[in-house]
Amino acid sequence: MPLLRKAILVNSAEFVCLAIGLAQTIILTRVLGPAGIGRYSLINSTLMLTAQFCCLGFPISFLYHSQHDPDNTKEYLTNAIWMSLFLGISGGLVLVALIYSKIGYFGHVPWFTLLGVGLYVPIVLQSGIARQNLLIKIEAKKLSFMSIFVTTGAFLLVLILWSLGLLGVGQAILCFVSMAVFRAGIGWYWMRKDVDFSIKPTWHTSRKLSLMGIRLSWADVMVLLNSTLNIMIIKFFIEDFKSVGYFSRGLQIAMLIVTTSQAIFPLLFSRFASLKDGELVGNLEKAMRFISTACVIMILGVLVTAKWLVILMYGREFLPAVKPMMILLPGTGIYLISRVLLMFLSSRGKPEWSVLALFLGAMVNATLCWILIPLLGIEGAALSFTISNVGLLVTMVVIVISKYKVNPTRCLLMSRNDCKDIMKQLTYRSPCNV
Repeated sequence: MPLLRKAILVNSAEFVCLAIGLAQTIILTRVLGPAGIGRYSLINSTLMLTAQFCCLGFPISFLYHSQHDPDNTKEYLTNAIWMSLFLGISGGLVLVALIYSKIGYFGHVPWFTLLGVGLYVPIVLQSGIARQNLLIKIEAKKLSFMSIFVTTGAFLLVLILWSLGLLGVGQAILCFVSMAVFRAGIGWYWMRKDVDFSIKPTWHTSRKLSLMGIRLSWADVMVLLNSTLNIMIIKFFIEDFKSVGYFSRGLQIAMLIVTTSQAIFPLLFSRFASLKDGELVGNLEKAMRFISTACVIMILGVLVTAKWLVILMYGREFLPAVKPMMILLPGTGIYLISRVLLMFLSSRGKPEWSVLALFLGAMVNATLCWILIPLLGIEGAALSFTISNVGLLVTMVVIVISKYKVNPTRCLLMSRNDCKDIMKQLTYRSPCNV
């Protein structure tokens, strides 16, 4: 199956998940209100950031080494499992202590939610390894089923709690944690035959995985940090969960552009990692044209319907989210285009350049937030985000052009030939089906 058809298959599942996730968001937002959704967003951001820090890139390093050294895939898998379990448990304990000790910042968190928070990190790391195992062979159908199964399970939990009148911030966080549980369960079911526990983890292999994992994962850490900095700094300056709630909902709608396209990035990573040098530039330029065109169309669509999207999804109570959302939209589109270049460099074993660009972007974002939030409130946070992403794209373009013979003019909008090529890939039938 051509990569495009696999991407569309996985993205089709992501669209289904997006619809389910939006329905879940509508329920949570209307039940929890601005302050409640602000606390929910702040704690969830902390959960995801902690998990990203703790994994040390073992899941993505497992994928990278398996693509470059397929004969030792089982050895890499076993080492990644054991090391991720150790790191996950350690990170979960630290996270529980942090949230428990900072009640003034996070608000009061029930004991059952703290328990779920502690389990989240080790479980999400294991689910990450299971997912990377599917990505080695680009198992598009299984990846699609996993996404739909996980999202549906979490949504059903939200519906049940809502119908029973038990849906609060703590319960909503547990529903979020359940997604990692479902993903780990189904992922391990498919991975069980690939795991060989007779292979003992070794220092040499673990060190090899960790060194590449740290190089690869710092790009993801910086991406996540950059997307959560604004929320955390808003809470620090304004000390109001409502403002966090408005900004987070505006950001969520703006990030629909990224969410609807993110399934293709792991596929691109796997594809770029397996390509020979002579095939790289053409594939990168084609991917950039496709993403850029889709990005422009989606931004225009969201801008036209911005106010009504907020009212439909969250209610008039969240109308203060419209202004920051419209400021955030160009930034999320630019970030989506930059993400292709970030994935490209990481897949070629050169993530340091991506980390450098992301680090500079995060510093610009944080500095501007420190200046603009006291002056402009949540609109200042949105402006900081967009400006920093413009800088990120410029930096990434300069790096890629200097390292590879990429023609920027071939990375803009899709041509007629691109459309014809897409139609050929969509209508392609493998010999076994003829």
